[in-house]
Amino acid sequence: MATKSKARTTDRRNREPEILAAAIQVFHRKGYAAASLQDVADIVGVLKGSLYHYISSKEDLLARICVESHQQSSVIMQKSLDAADNPLDQLRAFLHATAVWYLTNIERVSIYFNEGKWLTGDRLDEVRGQGREFHTFIRSLIDKARTEERIRAEIDPRVAAQLIVGALNSIPTWYRPDGLYSPEEVAGIYTDMTLASLCNPAPPAAQAKAD
Repeated sequence: MATKSKARTTDRRNREPEILAAAIQVFHRKGYAAASLQDVADIVGVLKGSLYHYISSKEDLLARICVESHQQSSVIMQKSLDAADNPLDQLRAFLHATAVWYLTNIERVSIYFNEGKWLTGDRLDEVRGQGREFHTFIRSLIDKARTEERIRAEIDPRVAAQLIVGALNSIPTWYRPDGLYSPEEVAGIYTDMTLASLCNPAPPAAQAKAD
């Protein structure tokens, strides 16, 4: 009996990624409000009732997508801190890696920022808290880099963080995977332009002495 129960539990865990992937596809294509669990079940190839072995509701699916997305973002944050010893290079690593992640997960990103508003109660509070954590991380790196005089003194870290996040969030609205540039190329351009707007200009090269 215990063996059968364990087998059922393992099977359920193995199907969760498939269900989440289907939900991402449906929520992105139809919008959360118009999507149904039947739509998700149709893609997975199971009866609608079978989904309740894995989730409690459609909102539960949306919450899992948002939480999982933030978990992936948290990994990028930590890797960025580990990638360099100074806050400016940590910010550079974070911006580039995050932009690449956005560009290769457009459906997931679009859901997080456009559909997360449908969450309620503790789920909504959790996602809002995650958003604050994201902003705080960027703002803290900018503030530290400014303290080290790597970023212009007049830069307000709060405003700069808002502008950086705003540019990131716009990516799903204009990027096309079949366009001219790869995710890596777009991420490089975005990172270079962002840091150029924040950093102190490099000192001019010494002029050659007149003969």
